[in-house]
Amino acid sequence: MNEIVGTMYYVLANDPNDEWACEAEADTYFLFNTLMIDMKDIFVPDLDDAETGIQGRMTNMIDLLSLHDPEVQRHLDECGIGPAFYSIRWLTTLLSREFTLPDTIRLWDSMFASTYRDNFLRYVCVSMVILIRESLLQGDFGTCLRLLQSYPPTNIDQLLEASRSLWIYESQVTLACHQGGISLHQAMNAIVPPPTLIMAFGLHAGEKLDQLDVIKNRIEDGKVVAKTLATNARTLLGNARDLLGLR
Repeated sequence: MNEIVGTMYYVLANDPNDEWACEAEADTYFLFNTLMIDMKDIFVPDLDDAETGIQGRMTNMIDLLSLHDPEVQRHLDECGIGPAFYSIRWLTTLLSREFTLPDTIRLWDSMFASTYRDNFLRYVCVSMVILIRESLLQGDFGTCLRLLQSYPPTNIDQLLEASRSLWIYESQVTLACHQGGISLHQAMNAIVPPPTLIMAFGLHAGEKLDQLDVIKNRIEDGKVVAKTLATNARTLLGNARDLLGLR
């Protein structure tokens, strides 16, 4: 818990108001105590399997990862890396051990401002895995474990935006399915994914495969048209030379 306490104390002790900064130790104790009361279920063994317990939270996180990036989740399973190898530390320390102090403060600023902090943390954790998916998919047990237990330097704003995009897109698609009575396929075709989305529902940038095929077909059609125009242009040029007696 020293990472959590240390981060709180640093922020409070560096308050520009000297009178408030002098009370940093007492304020840190108060905030830490309040936070631990809110997080207590994580540390109570009898509540491990509850939704608010550590096992329950890990399960919710892995369910979310399996929904949006099943390929990575399958690879981690095949490598023998369960969520306990990395997510216990992520969840119990609020990611304070994964980032530099300035990035942790930036992350916490958004997290504590969120109405649903647990949900916020879950989407950030899943986005962290998705953000390094290519390296994970190419790695074995040792490589994947090292990446997850010693998370590589990353742009914290990019991570937060990717997490926010994932939550927004999933919410929009789910709402369309429930209220509109349409299928997931129809909802994803109707809703434009945010530009900062990395993966959603197992698809890169949330794009349906048929949409990608349409784009590819348009490119191929464009190549055919260009080739046809070039051929016609050469034919017209040949005809013009014949008329002018240039051959």
